[in-house]
Amino acid sequence: MEGGGGASPEILEESHSGCVLPTSLGANSLKKSSWGFLFTGIIGGTLVAVYAVATPFLTPALRKICLPFVPATTKQIENVVKMLHCRRGSLVDIGSGDGRIVIAAAKAGFTAVGYELNPWLVWYSRYCAWREGVHGSAKFYISDLWKVTFSQYSNVIIFGVPQMA
Repeated sequence: MEGGGGASPEILEESHSGCVLPTSLGANSLKKSSWGFLFTGIIGGTLVAVYAVATPFLTPALRKICLPFVPATTKQIENVVKMLHCRRGSLVDIGSGDGRIVIAAAKAGFTAVGYELNPWLVWYSRYCAWREGVHGSAKFYISDLWKVTFSQYSNVIIFGVPQMA
């Protein structure tokens, strides 16, 4: 080809089977292959992350008795703290959710513990307790409420839903 405007010729090599194979792959095909791996990795990583975050929130729906996470309102928290005003001893919140009641009780001077089945909510509760400066008196554990002994606590708090009865 004269004039230089065409594609570069590809050198071909004859194999033992009689087929003609290219001796080198073009840089363009390697780029396509790299983008494919990158795209597959991003999609796969995103799906794994969504699965890891969504699973603790969706698995309660698969149980025989579904207990959803319903955050306590400010008024409910105020009522709990008001009821604890003349009480002493340790406190446990069964199904502590995002830890609002445990943190409020710790701020009121109680040694408070929260049990929650959802690990994401427990980790968030621990972070909130640390942020509020009560991480020494507010503890959170990942556990099923049916597998914990509450005899060491003087005050037990549980917000139930009709499905629990």
